[in-house]
Amino acid sequence: MKKIDVINLDAWVIQFLKKHGYNYSLIFQENAGPYWQNAINLAPAGMDIDESFYQQEWSQVIQAQGITTSDEYLKASRVGRQKKITRPVKQKIWSVFEEYRAQLNAKGMKEMTDAVRDARIILQTKGDILPYQAIIVDEAQDMGMEAFKLIRQMIPESRGELKNDLFIVGDAHQRIYRHKVILSRCGINIKGRSKKLKINYRTTEETRQWAVKLLEGKTVDDLDGGLDEQKGYKSLLHGDLPEIRSFSSFTEEVQFIASYLNELIKEGADVNTVCLVARTNDLLKQYEAALQESHVKTYLVKRSVAEDRKAAGLRLATMHRVKGLEFDYVIIASVNDGVVPLQSSSFGDASSEQAEETENLERALLYVSATRAKKKVLMTCYGKSSPFLMLRNKK
Repeated sequence: MKKIDVINLDAWVIQFLKKHGYNYSLIFQENAGPYWQNAINLAPAGMDIDESFYQQEWSQVIQAQGITTSDEYLKASRVGRQKKITRPVKQKIWSVFEEYRAQLNAKGMKEMTDAVRDARIILQTKGDILPYQAIIVDEAQDMGMEAFKLIRQMIPESRGELKNDLFIVGDAHQRIYRHKVILSRCGINIKGRSKKLKINYRTTEETRQWAVKLLEGKTVDDLDGGLDEQKGYKSLLHGDLPEIRSFSSFTEEVQFIASYLNELIKEGADVNTVCLVARTNDLLKQYEAALQESHVKTYLVKRSVAEDRKAAGLRLATMHRVKGLEFDYVIIASVNDGVVPLQSSSFGDASSEQAEETENLERALLYVSATRAKKKVLMTCYGKSSPFLMLRNKK
């Protein structure tokens, strides 16, 4: 066991860079506003480009494709981006992105994508210096191109010692971030070597079928440029169909959830094996306060802290945080219109390709939340229900 590292890739990158004298600190999107504003102030006049365009272009095109020069940007694909721009416009606006990156460098800061790239460059420079003989990658669908380029460099293909040096597991149905990657373009050749794992040992067949229908008719890739149609998949367990309950107010919804929990406990369920899932942290705080007033003990599953399974209380987690976890019972609360999908993730004004991708991400969040349950799923809403639930009810 001492020879096995089990670690989040971002954490590994940070540790590796520190060992090699990396003096940059990381900056995340929520703290980058002032630097973006300074960079956008230098944008050429008369471009008719909204300020929000620059940050979206940065994350969805430049960082997603590992672009570092204007020449690379001129050649970059922008498939799915709402605003069409010409090569001359690309040349003019590149100065904004260059300024943003220069400001971060001057302050000794980098985004995580850049840190991952820097780690790869260090490895390329120093050679085959890592002790790893194999790497197992889980949740591959949520990793970007730079991450896979780094993973390939951690065990260079040129070493040629092991046939199975990389083992990659992922499910594009569970992609909740904008990271669509073709592995072959990252130096990872899986042609003729990939397999589909079709047996589900956790979720009941009833829950699995309900969740799969959320993405029915949507394009889901196989992580290497092909498509995955979910043919032949099945669960070995059976149970109740997911239950949907609608209420006129938040208060009524919380009262029902409290009584539902009491019934589960009377039937012998351990409240520690029940998780209430909501779309945002602000919503979780509302449910936490309301349920505690109803004398329900709660335990918040935090973003960067491992869940303490011994801690008592109903689990509370966002749709993003619940990824990778499992519970006997899952309650997905506030599945309301404007919440699922989240209004700030609105795709009504985007291009058709970008709108479809955004909708798929929102559907995937509900898919992930429902499939955390081993026994039963309850979905509750108040006011106007999510259009995703309306579609399910019609079927």
